[in-house]
Amino acid sequence: MLQADYWAELMGLMGAIDPLPPGRVMWEANSDLNRYGTPMALMLTPYFSEGHPSMEGLYFESALTTPFHFLNAAEVSQRPSNPVSGLNYHGMDFARAIPHLAVYDVAYYVSLTEEATTAAKDYGLEVLAEPAPFTVFALPESDLVEVADYEPVVWAGEESFFEATLTWYDDVELLDRWLVETGPDEWLRLEDASNGTRRIIAEPATVSNVVLDHDRISFDTTAVGVPHLVKVSYFPNWRARGAEGPFRAAPSLMVVVPTQEHVEIVFSNTRAEIAGNLMTGATLLGLVGYAVVTRRRRRAGADAPATLAGS
Repeated sequence: MLQADYWAELMGLMGAIDPLPPGRVMWEANSDLNRYGTPMALMLTPYFSEGHPSMEGLYFESALTTPFHFLNAAEVSQRPSNPVSGLNYHGMDFARAIPHLAVYDVAYYVSLTEEATTAAKDYGLEVLAEPAPFTVFALPESDLVEVADYEPVVWAGEESFFEATLTWYDDVELLDRWLVETGPDEWLRLEDASNGTRRIIAEPATVSNVVLDHDRISFDTTAVGVPHLVKVSYFPNWRARGAEGPFRAAPSLMVVVPTQEHVEIVFSNTRAEIAGNLMTGATLLGLVGYAVVTRRRRRAGADAPATLAGS
C-alpha cells in the first residue's frame, strides 16, 4: 500500500472522531500502527480533532498514570507492548477494561485488529464509526468528577502507596472504594490494599458545570463535605480552592473534599519553585550587574593615559 493510502486511513479515523462529543480516547495498542509513521501516531488525535484528548501522550513517561494506562491497554489489545516491567498484565478482557477505563473517564475506544473489534462488539459496545481499518466505539458514560459512595481510606501499610495501588487496581470490585495516600484524621487507615472495608456515604449529590482546562479544573456540587474523585493525574502543583486537598488517590488521581459549592483546582508553582525562581532571577541580575561593572572598569583602564615607570 502506498504511503498516501496510510495517510488517508489516519485522516479517515480523525475525521470520524472529530464530530463526536468531547471525550477522552483510548486505542488498541499494536505495532502495526507503525505504518502511520510511529506506533504512537494516534497521540495526534487531539491535534486533528477538537475536544478529544488521547489517553497516551508524548510525555507519558513522566506521568503517574503511565503504568495504569498500559495495564488498561493490555485489556483492550490483541498484541499489546506491555512496556512497563513488573506489572500484572491481563490479556484482552473487556469485562475488566470497561470499569478500568471508567476510572479515567474514557469516552471512546478505537480498535484496529479484527480480534479486538469482535471482542468489543461481543461485549456490547456501541459502534460509532468504521473508518477502515479502524472501528470507533462509544464506552459507557462516566464522569470527570465523581462523588464518593464510600468514605476513602488512607494507606497505612508498610509497602509503598504505589505498590498498594497496584494491588487495589487489580481488583475491579474495589474501584469505587477509594484508596488515598493521605487524608483527614477521621478517615479510616488501612494496611491491606485488598481489603474492601469502607464506611458507606448515603447522600444524594449532583455535580455540574465541570470545566477542564490545561491548568484549571472547576465544578459545582451539592455534596459539600463529601469526597469527590477528580479524574486528572495527581501532581503536587495542584491547589484546591473551596475544598480540602487534593489528596493523591489510587490509581493516580485526586480526591478533594469541598468546603463550598464551587470548587477550583489550579495548577500553580509550589513555594519551593517560587523561591527557586526568585533565587535564579536574583543570580541572573547579579551576573548582569557584575558583567556591566567589569566592562566599565576595563574601558576606564583602556582610556587612562600611558605613563613611564619612574616619571
